[in-house]
Amino acid sequence: MSAPRLAQVPPGVQCFVGDEARRRRGVEEQVVAVFEGWDYEEIIPPLFDYADVFAGEALASRTYSFVARDGSVLALRPDFTSLIAKVAAGRLRGRKAPLRLYYSGEVVRYEPVKAGRQNELYQMGLEHLGGDARAADAEVLAIAAECLERLGVKGFVLALGHVGVFAGLVEAAGSSLAGDRIEELRDRVESKDPAGVRQLLQAAAGVPRDVAAAFERLTVLGGGSATLSEAAAVLAFCAPARAALEELRAVTDALEAAGLGRHVAIDLAEVRGLDYYTGLVFRVFVRDLGFEVGGGGRYDSLLGRFGRPLPAVGFMLGLDRVALLLERQGRAPSSPQAAEAVRGGTLGEALARAVARRGQGVRVRFGNGEPR
Repeated sequence: MSAPRLAQVPPGVQCFVGDEARRRRGVEEQVVAVFEGWDYEEIIPPLFDYADVFAGEALASRTYSFVARDGSVLALRPDFTSLIAKVAAGRLRGRKAPLRLYYSGEVVRYEPVKAGRQNELYQMGLEHLGGDARAADAEVLAIAAECLERLGVKGFVLALGHVGVFAGLVEAAGSSLAGDRIEELRDRVESKDPAGVRQLLQAAAGVPRDVAAAFERLTVLGGGSATLSEAAAVLAFCAPARAALEELRAVTDALEAAGLGRHVAIDLAEVRGLDYYTGLVFRVFVRDLGFEVGGGGRYDSLLGRFGRPLPAVGFMLGLDRVALLLERQGRAPSSPQAAEAVRGGTLGEALARAVARRGQGVRVRFGNGEPR
């Protein structure tokens, strides 16, 4: 390997030093303090596990896998949720639900080379496993809001959707939608592309007219709580979609009652990419940043894969994006106090003074051999 290449880190990974590292650690400490304030317990899962733990089309193409010496196929963790579901169903099987667990650490996943995309990501998040679904949804959203308020983030919005709306319409469409066409439709809805939705459904013979019109409307059904009433009228013919809207209404009403309504928006085009979501989904958007800083949702089927069926919901904040956001909003923490130089006299005398000053909480720089 050439010397210049040895001096570089690979694309998609990062290195932080000094003030950069200190700012990130400060963000992490504040977020973790909120998690613990809501009585969540820390979990540190393994860095890698068997590759089939992370099964699913959405993650498979982005997972770094390798063959172990015993021939088993392992993978670096591309997310925390699957690992925590496995631990909850295995090591923590004897614990009574609900389980409240939080994590803070790195995941590694392949991302196409684009601005703002990294392969090594630091995530801070939590999972609420078991318990009443509506209460857990509201709790997780309230925690997300408190984290951002604690950090001093200005102008953040929790954009709420529900995959049951999209899934209900797919069911109503019947056999005219299947496989790749559903995923393409999902992409066009989430991209808020009504013309693209219309074009795709015209090519899919047999989609009922009211279903096609509702899919197209999903791309523009967003805004305040009144959006739910508008959506109920559009989706009156589809019972599963109406039920999903009622779940969303229960959660938004609770957030309003808790004084958090100013941070909530409805976005029914939010149908999420990860295939284990089953209910409420949300992303966190903030002005001054062109992409979300976090998100989450309900995944009631995932733990059943590991033998312990439990309803579950969780969310995460991306530390890299939160740190960038705080810098843009002028919220970066101040630098620490300047270090006091401790030198002079014998080595023992100088070291004794340094130890004494540290005992008083002073930041010191020690070293008789350093220039004055």
